[in-house]
Amino acid sequence: MNQEDFEKYLVSEYFKYGSINKVFSAHSYDLPISFAGYTRVLSKYKVVKSAGPNSNLSESLHILSKLANYKIPLERIYHQHAPKKIQVSTNTLHRILHYTRLGLTRRQGTALIITQKNKPGYFLMGNDQTISDPALGHKGDLSLPMGHSKINENPKDSILRVLQQEVFTNLVLKNNFPEKILPEHPNPVMFINIADIKVAVFHLELSGNYSFSSFKLNNLKFYDSNNLHRLKIRPGVEEMLNGFLNQSITNTSKVPIITSNLNRTLYVVAKVPVQG
Repeated sequence: MNQEDFEKYLVSEYFKYGSINKVFSAHSYDLPISFAGYTRVLSKYKVVKSAGPNSNLSESLHILSKLANYKIPLERIYHQHAPKKIQVSTNTLHRILHYTRLGLTRRQGTALIITQKNKPGYFLMGNDQTISDPALGHKGDLSLPMGHSKINENPKDSILRVLQQEVFTNLVLKNNFPEKILPEHPNPVMFINIADIKVAVFHLELSGNYSFSSFKLNNLKFYDSNNLHRLKIRPGVEEMLNGFLNQSITNTSKVPIITSNLNRTLYVVAKVPVQG
């Protein structure tokens, strides 16, 4: 393997595992490069590094969804429905649940509503593959491209991170990322609270044909919004898409802040009234 192929392999592994530490761990810390050298390779490929906790967001949302549906104690849900190799701990879930029940957020995220020109009712979605065990869910709930963001981060970096990790991974490896689709001054079309995460939702419109690829989302393609009720969708996604469609009808200039159905259900479970 020549130097260029090795560097592409390193970038690919980073997108696959989500952090340099996890890549080294997956390879038993036997890679012919230092941590600093790895960081330089990522910079060379203009990779926006991952943000957020090490625990898996999809795992947390799945467990909390079961809590909302079954209305039984969290520990019982965790021990009966989560495999031993689950990454997220009960302490983390309790902390997420505490903030969620109070109607507070402590983390930030970014979601992308991506449409094609002249096809406003079709949205780019893929099957979420980040759940590490089939016991945590089905083959893959449909999701918009979305992920954690850093506090006070430039929105362009937040959007670019999601596009690199969940939409155009192969194009990053080919040094052919379509930078022209990034808005110069991006503004969110809405905010949504999902668990303890305040997610900024941005809309991007594609005017050309692109090849989509990601380790996190499989089968990326455009879905008809009229069929949303027939699909198994990740928590918060349906509310984002319906909010976006309703916003285009009402044509309001104010950026709305909405609460996910998951959070509303958890409020009810906790017997805490929803505000607003």
